[in-house]
Order: sequence, then structure tokens, then C-alpha cells
Amino acid sequence: QHLTKRFATQGGTVVALNDINLTIQDGDIYGIIGMSGAGKSTLIKVMTGFHQADEGAMLIGGQPVVFSNPHQAIQAGIACIYQELSIVPQLDVAKNLFLGNWPTKGKFLDRKALYQQAGEILKRVNLDVSPKALASDLSIAQQQMVEIGRALTRNAQVIIMDEPTSSLTEEEVEHLFRIINMLRDRGCGIIYISHKMKEILRISDDVTIMRDGQHIATKPAAELEMNDIIRLMVGRELGNQFPEKTNKPGETYL
Repeated sequence: QHLTKRFATQGGTVVALNDINLTIQDGDIYGIIGMSGAGKSTLIKVMTGFHQADEGAMLIGGQPVVFSNPHQAIQAGIACIYQELSIVPQLDVAKNLFLGNWPTKGKFLDRKALYQQAGEILKRVNLDVSPKALASDLSIAQQQMVEIGRALTRNAQVIIMDEPTSSLTEEEVEHLFRIINMLRDRGCGIIYISHKMKEILRISDDVTIMRDGQHIATKPAAELEMNDIIRLMVGRELGNQFPEKTNKPGETYL
């Protein structure tokens, strides 16, 4: 509610978020789109405790929360899967799944519980690899599934995905979408951030458009077309996405 975030610079103060209001429902896939500099990354960082808002409040289940660091956001049920994955390549899949939350027996790692629980999580995300496989041997898409599985080990109620398909093939994107729909059906709220308008319209229930740190509009995806999103993103009509070239090539230089 009314989130505002400012940053001091040598040239003055930059308002990265300006009175942002958003509501994420359980079982809702919520697309966020905007040009570079629209405030998407800052919004993520406020929601996950990396930054603290200068004004406004966040509420979970109607209760105000303040996160001083990302760990507190994780404990509150908010997980983020960034474009740059946070996999530890030298560890196996199971240890990556429960990173920071390994099951213990007394003061020691409970290896039996670790690999048993990891196997169950891998089935939930339809990832057919051994819990003992080295993370460095997995593809980017498989590592992303491990990150999603990690969110499930922490009982995340809100999962933020930042440009999740930037390094995926079409087949891998389809698998990711099946997992996202599965998470929604289980009651998770999904925040899906992307520059790919076709993906946003396809996977989202609702879409928020941001521009210059402001919330411009939130509409059901079914009511939006690509031209609508472009107009709201840039603040004006674009006559032609791909205008005809009028240049006349001259002599070849290279």
C-alpha cells in the first residue's frame, strides 16, 4: 500500500517507486511489465527485504510486515527466483534445495532425511534428476527447477519470478509454465516479471504496467492486447512497431 522508495544521488533525489499499490491473491498469477527503469527491480527488492520503503506499508494476510533483510522475507513466505540463479554449483541438488535450511539430527546434518525430502520435492516440480547429482552438471532449466523446489521447501506463499525464460528454449518454457500453473493450483501467488509481452498475456491472470516508478494500470490479461501494453508502457501511441526503412544504402565499407 502506497510504497515509495527514494535514492539519493549526486544530482539530487531519484524516486524509484512512487505510491505503488498492488494486491496479490492466493492462486493468482500476476504479471508485471515495464520498460527498463520502470521500477520493477526496486519493487522486488522492497518486497524481499533488500530495500526498505521510505513510505507506505506491506501487509501479508492483512497484517503489516517490515523486512530488515531478505531472510525475514523468506521466513514470511516470500521467495524470489532471480534471472541470475543462486545455485551453488559445487553442492549436490539436495543441498541446494535445502540451502540454509538443511534437516538436522541434533547438531549434525540428517543425510537420510535430506535426500528423502529432496526426492519428494523433485517429483513435485517434475525434475527427473538424482538428489545426489552435482548442481554444476544440470542445465539452466534444471537449475531453475531446483530454485523453484527450494521455494517449496520454505513453504513460500508468494513466489516472484524475474525474467524466468530469458535463457530457456521453447520446450523448457512450456515445462516452466506447467510448473507455474501447478503452483497456482496449489494456492501460491505468483509474480511473473518479464519483457516478453506474449508470455505475460499467456501466463498471467492479471497484468500490472509500470512506468517511471509509477503504477499505471492493472487489468485482467484477457482484456489486454500487445498494443494496449505498449501504449501504457511508453505513455503514447506507437503508429508502427516495425516502421519501413527509408535509408538508402551506399557504398559497402565492410
